[in-house]
Amino acid sequence: MSNFVHQYQRELDRCRQQFESLDLRKEKGYLFKFTTFSASVQNILPEIPIEKHEDLFQKLLLQQVYTTFDQQFLTANDLIQTKGPIRKLINSQQPNIYCTFHLGSYRLLTSYLYRNGIDLALLVSRGTYQEQGKDIWSTIRGLQKKHKLTNSFQILDAEETSSTLQVIRELRAGTSLVIFIDGVTSTTGINRQEDKEVQVRFGAKNVWARKGVGFLSYLTKTPIVPVISYRERNLNNVLSFLDPIVPEAGCDRDTYCQLSLQHLYDSFWQYLTRYPEQWEGWNYIHKFLDQHELEQQADAYQKPHRQKLINTKRVVFNQDRYSICDLEDAPILFDRRLYVTYEISADLRDFLLQIGTIETPEEILGSDMYLDLLSKQIIV
Repeated sequence: MSNFVHQYQRELDRCRQQFESLDLRKEKGYLFKFTTFSASVQNILPEIPIEKHEDLFQKLLLQQVYTTFDQQFLTANDLIQTKGPIRKLINSQQPNIYCTFHLGSYRLLTSYLYRNGIDLALLVSRGTYQEQGKDIWSTIRGLQKKHKLTNSFQILDAEETSSTLQVIRELRAGTSLVIFIDGVTSTTGINRQEDKEVQVRFGAKNVWARKGVGFLSYLTKTPIVPVISYRERNLNNVLSFLDPIVPEAGCDRDTYCQLSLQHLYDSFWQYLTRYPEQWEGWNYIHKFLDQHELEQQADAYQKPHRQKLINTKRVVFNQDRYSICDLEDAPILFDRRLYVTYEISADLRDFLLQIGTIETPEEILGSDMYLDLLSKQIIV
């Protein structure tokens, strides 16, 4: 096993060296992706200083390289460290709903469970299946060949109208389920069906979460097992299996859905605060945030800037709320609170960056433009 460990470490070191040879700032879309990442960290985990965000973002990009490698390197499954009641879960012969997040080398959970002889169904969004389905099946077939496995495996499309009935049949037939509960973004925004979602507290914000996990558990009496994947400083991969969540006597379905999801997010939060640079969800968590709450909180940020205006007697560009990104077509103004973009001219970009030094900005901009920038808190 030590030879495998050394080989694995060498391969990760090779991945890191290749990654570090890149000039990330010249990569297409880097600045906008980083700005979105930074906005989410600022909104949800505000105790992390903004000046540390880019280092976290680049560590996340390296983590994604490691994650892709781990899926292709079958021996990585043999090197996983586990915590919690995994032996008891595997030996029970009863199905479970394994719920996890896109933290660490998260893809290893599916292959680890399958490697240990569990009949498994992976529930994913249609986009994930289209983008990663071939790679997932390649890993499964590699494990089947290497370890002579005969247990069943399937990938289910969460967006199929019949998927719920199919999952129920599989659970009742003894097949366990793997769900990444922070990754189904197809029902966000204008497509949100709030009768199928609940709000849960997540750091400094509320997020919308699908009820499906709790509903399936409640209906089929199948335990929910939270599993958190993370990578330690020595690059070892860990799968932490937490105590199962089961419906308590007298608990109705809707209450159980709310409580079980909150429990999952609370459990995840303890790991996220320790390994924030390993969570892929920073890139899309804004799709789950409540827009009304964002708007209310955005208004509250104006107060300290108003005080600054009183103290300085001069307006400034609101860097706490907005970022300017130079894209290929035109500069854009990114609202870090509401995740809204505005295309602006190069002249306006330059003006905003130096407005704090200009004595009469309203005369230069014109009253209409000046008042519009004030109303949107672009200048304060």
